Amino acid sequence: MSLVGIIANPSSGKDIRRLVSDATGLDNHHKANIVRRVLRGLAAISTFAQAGPAAISHVVLMPEPAGIGHTATTGLDFPFSVAPMAMPYFGCAEDSLEAARRLADDQADVIVVLGGDGTHRLVAKACGNIPLVPISTGTNNVWPRQNEGTLAGMAAALIATGLVPPDTATRRTRRLDILRDGEPFDTALVDVAACDVPVPGARAIWDVNRIRQLVLALAHPGVLGLSSIGGSLPPPTGSERCGLALDIGDGGDTVLAPIAPGLVLPVPVRSFRWLEPGETVAITDQPGTLALDGERETIVGRDDQLAVRLEADGPTMVDVPATLELAAGAGCFIMPTATTA
Repeated sequence: MSLVGIIANPSSGKDIRRLVSDATGLDNHHKANIVRRVLRGLAAISTFAQAGPAAISHVVLMPEPAGIGHTATTGLDFPFSVAPMAMPYFGCAEDSLEAARRLADDQADVIVVLGGDGTHRLVAKACGNIPLVPISTGTNNVWPRQNEGTLAGMAAALIATGLVPPDTATRRTRRLDILRDGEPFDTALVDVAACDVPVPGARAIWDVNRIRQLVLALAHPGVLGLSSIGGSLPPPTGSERCGLALDIGDGGDTVLAPIAPGLVLPVPVRSFRWLEPGETVAITDQPGTLALDGERETIVGRDDQLAVRLEADGPTMVDVPATLELAAGAGCFIMPTATTA
């Protein structure tokens, strides 16, 4: 029997970047509505798998002070049990980390995550190889996709029940390992920025004038956030876009980059080089802080030996459209014909 986890971060999309750009808010009532749609999608597919050995037996939700899970489940019945996870919660980012850790211990089949890059980063740190179905509800949404809740729930159920084999509809994404004295101690999914801001403060980084170095796991155009700086550069000659290391400052080209919703800025790029998995970039701008996926996390001392390494074996992402296409091709959506005696 299959276990599905849902982690909905009530704090996603509420950082200070909402005050310095034209980003719209996403309140917790809206998030509860998304979770409700996820559950309906799970339930619809689950009815097809009830007789199978991998039918969904229960769904667990991360508890949080906003009551997202309670609002989402009120008045509904499901073909599986739905309950909050048995864990303490404090209304902070570490709740998502702890929930992912417990789901990994319980060997969940899939985890649906509502949040931005920061939330998915925390979940990815603890979930191991469990496939993630991302739903973007943050300020920066480069790693999580704009998946609609109903479709995300259907895809999660198809993967959890085995109606669509995970290896056909998931892909391994990259990650950035942060190294101290050559040993990894933290990770990011999208970008690591070395800033001259000495303390984490409000955490979110939006002022590109404070950034000195930038390392990207993703450098594609058509996204918002710091990774858009790399996405605004031409791809390497004769090959696809990969990781990227940039020195920010005068002396090179200036690119136009959408840093946040409604905030498109010229950014001076002194130099850059494309990265392949396994390559390492030394953090030479010190002292200051490192921002991981848009949020300042690590204080960098003057004598710290820090570096960032691009890795190919990051978290596993469920491709929702591909999952649904494979299910349709396999006839998973065709209801059995009723027979009469």
